[in-house]
Amino acid sequence: MADPSLLPHPARHQAMLARYGFGLFPVPRYQDAAVGSWRVARYGRGPVEGYLPGAVLEPERHVLHHGRTAWMSTSLMELESHAFHVHQAVGVVVVAGLGMAMYAHAAVQRPEVLRVVVVEQAKEVIAVARAAAGMDRWPRGDKVRIVQGDALGSRLADLVLDATGGRRPDYLYADIWAELAAPQAPDDTARMVLALQPKAAGWWGQELSFGRWCQEHGQPAEPATLQAYAQETGVPIPVSAGYAAFCRDVAAARLPRRPAAGQPSGWRRLWARLRGAGSG
Repeated sequence: MADPSLLPHPARHQAMLARYGFGLFPVPRYQDAAVGSWRVARYGRGPVEGYLPGAVLEPERHVLHHGRTAWMSTSLMELESHAFHVHQAVGVVVVAGLGMAMYAHAAVQRPEVLRVVVVEQAKEVIAVARAAAGMDRWPRGDKVRIVQGDALGSRLADLVLDATGGRRPDYLYADIWAELAAPQAPDDTARMVLALQPKAAGWWGQELSFGRWCQEHGQPAEPATLQAYAQETGVPIPVSAGYAAFCRDVAAARLPRRPAAGQPSGWRRLWARLRGAGSG
């Protein structure tokens, strides 16, 4: 079992378990670190919004910066937007994008997970994540193998299959974009699925991508609709009533209206507000 002291927002976790069948997950004990143009920095106490409705007061959070751009954080929004994909982690898991190593850390704590293969392109990200997240000291950290390479490159299958011993991934989680629910995320993930043939897969911000698709097609966010969306995108998204309810709640709370001509996209405004990296 993971250290309970590393599980953030226990009340939120219990509410999610009761409603959706999955909750939050333990995070590493982060420290500040910097390598090249990448750095992880701590921010103090402050209110933050979640991916689901409602804000919380966080005692602290750590943020991964690339130059002046906030790329990822340990905020509640990030935790909730990763939660379903951590819950799906079983067997051999492939993660496209290391980030702060938050997902990799959560996956290796699960007894159902045999191996976690992380594909990361930037050598500096690997170095700063190792230092900030203390990867060399993780319990069961021997399950993790980091492969430096391009998740959208032509050699993805060779790199991953070499790391898995030729075993087909049980779950693929794609998280390579700075923007939440990036418009290209479904197509990019489908390319990875075509290369790796995982049994199941998903991407970061998938719930909002699905919500936007439902909005455009005038469809409710139900299990059958999610199945149709998975077939259209070419990504084997796991479908359940609990996850469909999660998608509905996230979309209802966070799906922005379409911007007027000349205004920045709602996705970018949403992401800037939820990340909140400069406050605290």
